[in-house]
Amino acid sequence: MPQYFGKLQTTEQPWSTIDSVQSIARTNRTIHFNCGETSLNISILAPNLVRVRMSPTGEFKERSQSVTLPDEEWPIVPFEVRETEDKIEIETAQIIVSVKRSPAAIECFDKSGKPFASDCDRNMGWRAGATAGWKRIEADEHFYGFGQRTGFLDKLSEVKTNWTTDALDYNSQTDEMYQAIAFYIALNPDRAYGIFFNTTFWSQFDIGAEQPGVLRMETRGPELDYYIIYGPEPAQIIATYTQLTGRMPIPPKWAIGYHQCRWSYESEDVVRELAQEFRDRSIPCDVIHLDIDYMRGYRVFTWSPKRFPDPAKLIADLKAAGFKVVTIVDPGVKYEPEADYEIFDRGVENDYFVRTAEGKLFHGYVWPDKSVFPDFLRPEVRQWWGELHKTLTDIGVAGIWNDMNEPAIAERPFGDGGEHIWFPLDAPQGPDDDRATHAETHNLYGLMMAKACAEGLQKVRSGDRSFVLTRSGFAGVQRYSSVWMGDNQSQWEHLEMSLPMLCNMGLSGVQFVGCDIGGFAGNATAEMFARWMQVGMLYPLMRGHSAMSTAQHEPWVFGSRTEQICREYINLRYQLLPYIYTLFWEAATTGTPILRPLLYHFPRDRTTYHLYDQVLLGPSLMAAPVYRPGVEHRAVYLPEGTWFDWWTGECYQGPMHILAYAPLERMPLYVRGGGIIAIAPVQQFVSEQQLDSLKMRIWPGSGEWTLYEDDGHSFEHEQGVWATTNYQVYFEGEKVIVEIAAREGEFAISDREVTVEVVGVGEQQFTDDGAARCLIF
Repeated sequence: MPQYFGKLQTTEQPWSTIDSVQSIARTNRTIHFNCGETSLNISILAPNLVRVRMSPTGEFKERSQSVTLPDEEWPIVPFEVRETEDKIEIETAQIIVSVKRSPAAIECFDKSGKPFASDCDRNMGWRAGATAGWKRIEADEHFYGFGQRTGFLDKLSEVKTNWTTDALDYNSQTDEMYQAIAFYIALNPDRAYGIFFNTTFWSQFDIGAEQPGVLRMETRGPELDYYIIYGPEPAQIIATYTQLTGRMPIPPKWAIGYHQCRWSYESEDVVRELAQEFRDRSIPCDVIHLDIDYMRGYRVFTWSPKRFPDPAKLIADLKAAGFKVVTIVDPGVKYEPEADYEIFDRGVENDYFVRTAEGKLFHGYVWPDKSVFPDFLRPEVRQWWGELHKTLTDIGVAGIWNDMNEPAIAERPFGDGGEHIWFPLDAPQGPDDDRATHAETHNLYGLMMAKACAEGLQKVRSGDRSFVLTRSGFAGVQRYSSVWMGDNQSQWEHLEMSLPMLCNMGLSGVQFVGCDIGGFAGNATAEMFARWMQVGMLYPLMRGHSAMSTAQHEPWVFGSRTEQICREYINLRYQLLPYIYTLFWEAATTGTPILRPLLYHFPRDRTTYHLYDQVLLGPSLMAAPVYRPGVEHRAVYLPEGTWFDWWTGECYQGPMHILAYAPLERMPLYVRGGGIIAIAPVQQFVSEQQLDSLKMRIWPGSGEWTLYEDDGHSFEHEQGVWATTNYQVYFEGEKVIVEIAAREGEFAISDREVTVEVVGVGEQQFTDDGAARCLIF
């Protein structure tokens, strides 16, 4: 490395690499390769899923904190093993994994012989404090996912580090973020595959940045452990990946309405005025979030007696007006001995807080000043913490917002400067019989806090689904919580960056995601806020939020024109709730993203590979938002097929580019031919009235879609109390045929009026009693 800017020349420590295969042994799932002192295991878990493990010492350690489905819980699948002088081939129904004998190296092929996820000449290696694998980047290959990332969609030629961090003031060049999800999808026009790097230690992907054509995955853990998932398209990869790491539950329906938040709505009076403004102005809203100022001196699980003297009555009154309340809970517990602060006293008494390797109680500084931190890696601590939420839910709190859980800690009191720190890397965490150091568990801290919260709420709330929101997390966080992208800024660049961030989260298995509408830090302009609300209508989590000392960011503060735009797009969100709620059901059952980059549905179209500024909400509705001030026209790419303008009904035949007219009041929206979208009447909150009428908007073409319904709040859907209705549309000569299948499931729906509109053709109405019918247009 050349010496520059005063830096001394460094010498890279050499890598030791795996030896030749000396012998193999087979079980019903795994082929063990003896490579001298080194061991290599390849496990076949599904026809398109392979687990690869390499241990430099020859020994593998099973980890209780693993987030993946255990190998033994996968059904046994048939595979064939063939040996030749040069290699060992493992063939499943979908792929071939070939292991060279000398030196041991892995190559993967689809059934047509096209390679993917293949090792480079330097294949697997280790050195002091690190283990790594090297993969060949194939021609025209592009890379997506990697969890929470700034910048554009495709991450080719970038370096991505997995280490949860309080990424305050992040920008397009920021590496470490609040979430650490070591999963990616590699896509080229012929095929796609995914890799999940199964390590909780610090890890990093170099996607051809240091050496073009070579992807390096490196961990500070003692072994190399990763899963290869073959597609051939992104949908199959994500389905298998979420089978491996878990899928989200269906949230309460109110949680997919509009949320309003600020740091802080600092008193009961302010919150009541806020709620009244929404209702007086007929702007729909379901949720009000309370930030840290609702607490007494920032002590978790307390209320300020001055600012919130009667929280139970406040929450009851808000409930009567159709609002749910979500309160923030941070992991830091105020260090306060002999002060009758029960949370601290019980935690110390039961030794629930993180200690250093020397046994000292670790402390750092967060909002309540000197604080200690629960060890969420221990099941008994998670149970204790989860049950503490009863003090909030008993007075009506409907959801919990977990913040500062990377963990974000300062070495000095806030306001005194100092460095951000985390627990000492040698601090022990986890149960006594399976201790690990913080170096291994750091990335899991936010995930385990979210798990404690979600499991606790399920116990302490009486049969109702809860809402959990977290800032930090790891692979599998979707099982427990929604995620927002942390402290963004009121800048056009952050608005532009929000959709590729959320799409890459969706491609990483985390579907219930959002960014702070209007930006958290700084002051939005009226134009920026209007454009952001249009984009926010697409976010799976639609929440407006802003920081202390910034201007107010409620929908009505920017003047009547912006207020009307906000009202129109929040109204549209509520009209689309039957469609969006069905997308959440699909995410919960198959892992399918709710918000999708165009490459998800058009993986063979190279034009979509870099297309970060258009997005699909579900399979049918495409948006092309505006991300710059003063812009009233923008280029829009329409992939192959028929497309209709949502606003005008104008028809286009893709693939083509068009110039879309986009005055401030309009976000360009398009629907695929054959698209079917359910539309509900506008409500001020989701349960304001029973859904006694429904409109099905159908665009001419061939298509199929299933509407999902349940009661929106209980767990009865897990016992089969749900309903689905399948709709199909197709041409028969000059006529458009709409077939509606008989409703399935045990959820009872009262007869209701349904209007079926075939856009540009006509409408028909009928009383929906669940029977099958066929409509001819």
